[in-house]
Amino acid sequence: MKTIHKHRLKVVNEVQELRLPEEGKVLRVDYIPQEAVIFMWVEVDADTVIDTPKEVRTFKVFTTGSGIPNNARYIGTTIDNMKGEAHHVYELRD
Repeated sequence: MKTIHKHRLKVVNEVQELRLPEEGKVLRVDYIPQEAVIFMWVEVDADTVIDTPKEVRTFKVFTTGSGIPNNARYIGTTIDNMKGEAHHVYELRD
């Protein structure tokens, strides 16, 4: 059985760490203007929610035109329609 959990990312130019199972799969990212944050929904095996130790996974939000490192894996893009800005979410891998 699988389950989906919501995680919050700040809209900042800093690396952000989340504790997630290694096999957790990001399904969607959305910018929420009322809170000025990005929510990320991650599908995980239901058994890993309680029993499995989580690893630290690192993410970064890039703006359009920013340099993206080679070790970054694209997760998704979300738009701030109020400002006309796009936020591109990447996971940084070693």
